[in-house]
Amino acid sequence: MLGNTSGLAALVKKEAPQVIVTHCFLHRHALASKTLPAILKEVLSTGVKVVKFIRARAVNHRVFKRFCQEMGAEYEVLLYHTEVRWLSRGQILKRLIELRAEVSLFLREKESPLSEQFDSEEFIHGLAYLAIEGPGVTIMDAAERLQAFLIKLPLWKRRLEADNYANFPKLEEVLLQDGTESDEALSISLQAEFCRHLDTLQNSFKGYFCSGDLKVETWIRNPFLADIDCLSDEDLAKDDLIDLKTKEMLRNEFNSKSLGEF
Repeated sequence: MLGNTSGLAALVKKEAPQVIVTHCFLHRHALASKTLPAILKEVLSTGVKVVKFIRARAVNHRVFKRFCQEMGAEYEVLLYHTEVRWLSRGQILKRLIELRAEVSLFLREKESPLSEQFDSEEFIHGLAYLAIEGPGVTIMDAAERLQAFLIKLPLWKRRLEADNYANFPKLEEVLLQDGTESDEALSISLQAEFCRHLDTLQNSFKGYFCSGDLKVETWIRNPFLADIDCLSDEDLAKDDLIDLKTKEMLRNEFNSKSLGEF
């Protein structure tokens, strides 16, 4: 697709040099996330294997659901994995860590070797660290959150180094449930891996997202307050924006909905 000579992008630019070629936002997000240290990569891989063992087999899925019902678990099913959406993996691992007791017992009953992983403190802590929460957002929200995320990463690293896990609620929850003292919360090696991952993640995201990618046009947020002159005369969206700004009913509806969000 993006080959320099024979890829689609190169062929299109030969005919139309003005065309701008870029990866989609989610694709670059997925690429940037492939920076996990070996330990965390293994934790992620194992977590996905566990989910697939239960979800990809209809019988296992049904039995596990009934198993959770009988144990009175808060949830009854595991979420499934989507490769390109890295944040979906955070949701999957979040559910997996919440159901780790039920999953561990189920795997033992099935005599799966994967059950041994749930006896490993390093695996559980790594799983909890990776259990990132991330709801679906618009591209504007994503750009703003990414800007904030890049600024927060060094802060999160400093907190981790100080044994402060507030930015990783599932990890903090697991450590409290384990009754671990704060000064011995994580092994030194695992803590170092977490910090190294945050450094690598920051550099990787900066490489895949330039500042222009993160710019959100003002008129997209509120077309009724936007300055028409902010758009080039060559941009056909300018005509639509002019039409939109003259529609009073739409303006009132937009303002009422915006106020309703607060």
